[in-house]
Amino acid sequence: MKFVFFSPMATNSAIGRVTVLIVRALMAQGDSVVVVRTEHEQRLDKPAHACDTELIDWTQTVAVEAAISSADALIYQIGNNYSFHCGGLHWLATHPGIVCLHDFMVTHLFSEWAEGRRAEAEAILADWYGEELAEAFYKANTAESFIEMATQSCPMTEWICSMALAVVSHSHWGMARVAQSCAGPLRVVPLPYDAPSCTSAMSLAASPPPQKSRVSILTVGHVNPNKRVDSVIRAIGSSALLRDTVSYRLCGLIGPQVEQSLSRLARDLGVHLVISGEADDVALQQAMNEADIACCLRWPSLEAASATTIEGLLYGKAVIVMDAAFYSELPDDCVRKISPFNEVAELTEVLEELCGNAATRQAMAHRGQVWAERTFSAPNYARELANLSVNAAAAQPVLSMVGTLVSTLHRWGASPALMMSDEIADALQLFQGHGQAAV
Repeated sequence: MKFVFFSPMATNSAIGRVTVLIVRALMAQGDSVVVVRTEHEQRLDKPAHACDTELIDWTQTVAVEAAISSADALIYQIGNNYSFHCGGLHWLATHPGIVCLHDFMVTHLFSEWAEGRRAEAEAILADWYGEELAEAFYKANTAESFIEMATQSCPMTEWICSMALAVVSHSHWGMARVAQSCAGPLRVVPLPYDAPSCTSAMSLAASPPPQKSRVSILTVGHVNPNKRVDSVIRAIGSSALLRDTVSYRLCGLIGPQVEQSLSRLARDLGVHLVISGEADDVALQQAMNEADIACCLRWPSLEAASATTIEGLLYGKAVIVMDAAFYSELPDDCVRKISPFNEVAELTEVLEELCGNAATRQAMAHRGQVWAERTFSAPNYARELANLSVNAAAAQPVLSMVGTLVSTLHRWGASPALMMSDEIADALQLFQGHGQAAV
């Protein structure tokens, strides 16, 4: 088969890293692949992940159209960052394909896409969530109020998935909204990821890491309220054991005001905090290798899967997550889960257990690594994607027919509720064999 992937490919894109793994696996099974970079035009000159296939920019219209015309399947990698995915949105609107949905909430993506398209955006909001929400969307004037509205009322999952012929995502928790908006085949497949320069599970078991003066806890990624860094500092600061034995490191982009605030909090509570700032891949790999515990708390939890969490497991680290969304689906014996409604107290208890008992920590880390190496597999993802492509191609004529029917009814002035009438719904059961797969 010939695939065209629409994906960000900049070296600071985790989704680009995933794309490289999938492309390699597809090529290994005999498929051919072209990758279309989807970053904002101002980002297209940034270095890209190394990829052993043709790489073109989404703005190269003639080249993209030529690739599409000869393709068996179009694959759109979609996440909640407009500057990474604007090119994918551009082509998805006119050339639907399979959407690999990396975030179940894509409201930030929608919000930036909607700039200069207010009337169209309000119509989309009203269609999916009602007129009242369409008006409220533009009245959210703080980051906190925007996130609250997005997570509770308008994640925009439906907007993206309604443009797809099929959807593959990486956990089950948000798939109900996907099923409401995409009539094509659906799949849940574990996100493929890797851990460059890590020690394998077998080697880790044979030769446990050496003891250090302090237990190293690591949080990776852009330091914002969603990462719950202040809660980790408060948990460490509330325990004499942890204050004396733990070093907490932040490795990721951090604003000056946030850095000052967290540094002050750590000093006040007697917490040993190391702020490394934004780092390249080599530095991140070293930080992960040096860590004992990967703290991957996210609240609210919006991702279909967390690359950082998967990476922590693959690196053989004891991983702590929030008991929500994707993280709740991880095996209980491979991670420690924290309730978002009692996070500081539970986090203190879990950290005291893991930091106070190296054997317990290393045993959990080993179990997690073994499970992750088996689960987050690029060859498995490639096989599932190839199978889904065949199903999506079979479903496409049916979806086109249904779309034509809906458009005709709309031109006649019929209510959308008419599509749910027994006369229409029963007749469409004829095509059920080409519909969604169980998710």
